[in-house]
Amino acid sequence: MLLKKVIWWLSSLFATDGFFDFAYLGDLSKYRLAELQAKLAGRWKQEVTLFTTYQLVKWSDKNSSYTIYYTLTGEFIQIREEYWKKENELWVRPLIKDFEFK
Repeated sequence: MLLKKVIWWLSSLFATDGFFDFAYLGDLSKYRLAELQAKLAGRWKQEVTLFTTYQLVKWSDKNSSYTIYYTLTGEFIQIREEYWKKENELWVRPLIKDFEFK
């Protein structure tokens, strides 16, 4: 645990704001929506769009934005896209086939 905190502290000294928050979280599928909201509260702007069978949540700050699909109950489905504003790079992921998007 101490090693993880030291690595986090050193990384935060050299990391660009924004990119690091999501990288430090690791595998986002381990987090339910409420858990991720708690971890990112106050540092990221959040927009939620509800659909019939899922919700699309977009987090953004001055450097980047991440858009993620969740079920209506807050279970992770997949990352939709990542956008790095300064580099003007957008990574869009294809939809998985085992979830019914409506």
